[in-house]
Amino acid sequence: MIVSDGIIERLGRGPVPESSTDDLLELDLSEKTILPAFCDCHVHFLETGLLEIDLDLGQATRFEDVLELVFEASRSLSGSMLRAHSFDPDLLVDGRYPTRTELDAISNDLPIFIRRRDGHSCVVNSRAMTALGVSNDLPGIEKDGAGRATGVLRLKANTIAALASRESLTGDERISCFHAAAWKAVERGIGVVHALVGNKDPNDSDIELILEVQDELPIELVVFAQTEDVGRVAGLGLPRIGGCLLLDGSFSSGTAALVDPYRDREGRGVLYYTDDELTGFFRSAHERGLQISVHAIGGRAIEQALACYEAACGQDCASARHRIEHCELPSAAHIASIRRLGVAPCVQPTFELMWGGPGGMMERRLGEARVARTNPYRTLLEAGISLAGGSDSYVTPMDSLLGIHAAVNRPNEAERISVFDAVSLFTSAAAWISFDEGRRGTLESGKEASFVVLGEDPFDVPPDSIRDIAVTGLYGKGRRLVLPAWM
Repeated sequence: MIVSDGIIERLGRGPVPESSTDDLLELDLSEKTILPAFCDCHVHFLETGLLEIDLDLGQATRFEDVLELVFEASRSLSGSMLRAHSFDPDLLVDGRYPTRTELDAISNDLPIFIRRRDGHSCVVNSRAMTALGVSNDLPGIEKDGAGRATGVLRLKANTIAALASRESLTGDERISCFHAAAWKAVERGIGVVHALVGNKDPNDSDIELILEVQDELPIELVVFAQTEDVGRVAGLGLPRIGGCLLLDGSFSSGTAALVDPYRDREGRGVLYYTDDELTGFFRSAHERGLQISVHAIGGRAIEQALACYEAACGQDCASARHRIEHCELPSAAHIASIRRLGVAPCVQPTFELMWGGPGGMMERRLGEARVARTNPYRTLLEAGISLAGGSDSYVTPMDSLLGIHAAVNRPNEAERISVFDAVSLFTSAAAWISFDEGRRGTLESGKEASFVVLGEDPFDVPPDSIRDIAVTGLYGKGRRLVLPAWM
C-alpha cells in the first residue's frame, strides 16, 4: 500500500514500483493484519470520558462489594458529589439496588449518585435527591409500601438526576473527558467515533464545546447533537441531529416499550413522545436536510419511529439515511418496513454478549420466545438492510473487536453473522451510514490511509478468540497515532 499525503495511492503485490521509491518511508508490518480503522457509530462521548474519572462498579460481583466500593470512595473523595457508573444488579450474584437509607448510612452529607449501566435508572441517597433537584412527586420515583422514596429513580426522575449530576462538571473537566474518550478509542484501534453529545436543555453547551475542541483530538468525530432544536443544529453547520434521543427506555430497567407485557414485572415500558410530537420534529429536521437518529429498543418504539419517519419523510428516508439506534426487538413487519423505507439501523452486538442467552437478563425480562427474536442481525442482513455497529459506550466497552466477536458468537446461533459481515459493521457499513463511504471504510486507491494493525487475523483465528486479538497500532491518514504516556 503506497500512501501520499494521507491518501492511498495504490495497492498491489510484489516489489514497490520504482516510480514510487523517492522519499518512501517503509513500514515493516509483516506477520500483522491490516484492516480499515474501526468506527464506533454510537458513543456517549462525555460519559465515556467520565468512565476514567468516576467510581467504576462494573467489576462488583456481590451486593456487598457495591456498598464497600462506595464507602471507600466516600472516604477519599475530594469533590462535591460521589458519582458512580456501571452498576448492574443483573450481573450480581445477589443483585438488587441499594436503598436510599443504605446510602444515607454511608454518608448523610455527601451526595451519592449511582448510575445503572444502561443509564435508564439510578439510585441516590437523600442528600443527592435534594442536591439534584429531584422532588418527591416526579414520575419514576420508586416508593416503598409506606410511600417513602427508596432512592431508585427511573423515567423523568432519572433524567433530571443524570443531567444535574453532569452540570457539576466544569468546562475543563468536560474537555478532559473528551480527550480521555478519544485516546481510549485509539487504544482499541478506533479512528472514527460517532459522538453523541448534549441534551435537550437549551442551556447545555456541550455541543458547542465539542466542536471547539474536536480538531485537537487524535481521532475524527461524527457529531450527533442530542437536541430537538433544529435551528440551533443547522446554525452550527452540523448535518445531523438526535443520536440517542430516547423514544423508549431499556430492557434492563423495564422501560423499553414492548408490545406485550414484561415477563418478570408489570407493564409494557414507556414511550417518551407522542406521535404528533415525533412527526413534527422529524419533519422539521428533514426539511432542513438533517440526518436524524433516535433510540428505539422495544417493538412499540420501533413501530413509532417507522410510522413517524414515513409520515414526515416518506420515501426520502432512504436518501437521508435516517437511523434507528439499537432496534433490538423488531417484528417481521418492522423489518419489512425498515427495508421499504430505507431506514438505517445502528446496532450494538455486545448487548447480546452481556445480557443475552439462556438465563440472561433479556430472557428474564422477555421470556424464551421473545429473546429468540432480539437483535436479529442475520435476518436483517438477509432482508437487504445495511447495519452499522456501535458500542453504546459508556454502557458497553468502546471496543470494536469485542463487538465483532459478539456478532459472530451470538448465543442465538440462528442470528450469528459471518466474520466478514461483523467486520463490515465497524468499517465499510459504518462509513456508509454517515455518508463517508467515498473516503473511508475500505482500503483502496483514492481513500484515506486510516487503518488498524492487529496482531492476528480475525478471519483465521477461532471465532471464540476474536475478542483476544491485540491491537498493535492505529494510523490516521497515514500517520501513526501514539498513545500518551498517561494511558
